[in-house]
Amino acid sequence: PVYAVATRSYSVGLATGDDLVIIRPRIANALNIHDGDQVDFTFEEIGETFAFKVKVRNDGIPPCDVLIHDFFHLNLAKCVETYSEGECIEMISGQTFSTQMQEMWAGMKIVEKKGPARLFFDGASRNNPKGPTGYGFHIVRGTYSINADELIRGYGYCGMNRSNNEIEYEGLIDGLTWATRLDLKTLDINGDSKLIIKQINGEYSVKNPRLKALLYKVQELLQKNCDLKCNFQYMPREENNIADSLANQAIDLRKNLTTCNWPNINNLMAVTHDY
Repeated sequence: PVYAVATRSYSVGLATGDDLVIIRPRIANALNIHDGDQVDFTFEEIGETFAFKVKVRNDGIPPCDVLIHDFFHLNLAKCVETYSEGECIEMISGQTFSTQMQEMWAGMKIVEKKGPARLFFDGASRNNPKGPTGYGFHIVRGTYSINADELIRGYGYCGMNRSNNEIEYEGLIDGLTWATRLDLKTLDINGDSKLIIKQINGEYSVKNPRLKALLYKVQELLQKNCDLKCNFQYMPREENNIADSLANQAIDLRKNLTTCNWPNINNLMAVTHDY
């Protein structure tokens, strides 16, 4: 049997598409695995082994040795609870386990704080507040250029009949959650809503109960990551076009998607020691 881990690491990545598992030829050859074979995979977190049909290929896949779908697409899990420190996954078998945020990003590595980076976020509510809504965000390396090396981008559909201000907060919360996983020293956070920026900076009071609850989520994230220095800044809407485009894409597609640029992320995150 082949041993594989469920959390993301330098050698194991998250698969998409029709093939449940993809293995590079050099790994397949070493293990005498052929294209189309049924291969046993043991998941350390739950101590269970499952057989999956594998695809052996080398073209058009990220720099990983093995790509494997998440537990849901593998039909092994029935629900997941996401929180700021990681995830709690309940399997079909009834077992539950938690994946810690640091394991998800760097495997069994000790990392040191690096940085800086910039987070751009935006929200959209068509026919505000009576239509479909969505948010977008993207995170780039450095502090000066919006066109710097991109680390992460994402968008999320938020349903109907929510205000633009609420969705701006949703985009900030999701973007900030991902940014806290990057082991940064500093994070410049940019949005084109003066209201949101001034509320977070304490310049405006918050009276709307929904916005109060969302502001509390932002403050909770900041408190849990108090060693990350965050600076909130307003930017003109015309300079926030990428996040705006992602927000509208979320509405058009009615989907939630986050994309990680792993080569850029791995370059950013300095590994100092192995266990």
